Amino acid sequence: MGESDISTCCVINKHENQLMTLFIEWLDTGLKIAIFPDSDSSPFIGKMGLEEIDNFAKELSKTRIEYLSGTRGALSGRDESVQFFFKDSKLRWKRGTWNQGLIGVKSTPLAQVFPDILKKFVLRNRQLESSVERLETEVREVKTSRQRVEEKLEETVTLKNEMEKDLYSKFIIVLNLKKAKIRELRSKTRDKAEPKDEEVFQAQTDDSDASEKETAKHEQKSNNVSTSRYSNSATNSRPSTSRKRDSDSFALDLPDDSGTSTKKSVNSSRLTFTSDESDEDFFS
Repeated sequence: MGESDISTCCVINKHENQLMTLFIEWLDTGLKIAIFPDSDSSPFIGKMGLEEIDNFAKELSKTRIEYLSGTRGALSGRDESVQFFFKDSKLRWKRGTWNQGLIGVKSTPLAQVFPDILKKFVLRNRQLESSVERLETEVREVKTSRQRVEEKLEETVTLKNEMEKDLYSKFIIVLNLKKAKIRELRSKTRDKAEPKDEEVFQAQTDDSDASEKETAKHEQKSNNVSTSRYSNSATNSRPSTSRKRDSDSFALDLPDDSGTSTKKSVNSSRLTFTSDESDEDFFS
């Protein structure tokens, strides 16, 4: 707290139900208060030292700093739970049924008080003006910074949109290629997995191949056996190959050109038979 740390507020005096103005100066040695009951009355001046502050803090089980912080909030006039009572040159403020503070005051001529209060208000006004100038400077800087940020944001958004368009166009190309590849692979897979109807009927299974091979094998055996039996029968039914007839000659009825049959003598020594020829083949 400093010499120019002051605050003012308007509160209701519950004792007379009248409005009064409080002027509080926060000092390192305590607090000083001036009460203005109305515009026609002289102000009342009082002070609360550190000893009194410590006594109230002890009664409320608080430290000095905690008590001063609560007292500043109570004397700001913004806490509606705090009630003020000004009577018999004493100002008391309460929260509920508990006394939060008490200051003894005495009437002081306005001419004596006014210069000091006016001086403090002027100093306070200077501080407020300096604070306002500082805040205005900060506001301008914030606005400038905000404008730069907005411009940067617009540039970033524009760049982002351009990048998105570029990436989207590239993605579309890649996506189309992938789709085409997928369709190609699906087509190949479908062709392999689902053969045409003609191929289905013409396709040979392992079991049918084995059965056909077995059938062909049995047929081949039967053919061989029949051929062997036929050869043996033919061999037994005809004379040996290259043998001579018992008779040296025999007569044959041979038709001539006019259709008349004539007998001719044939020498059997000139006729021979081979294994490739039979009597039936010869005389046919």
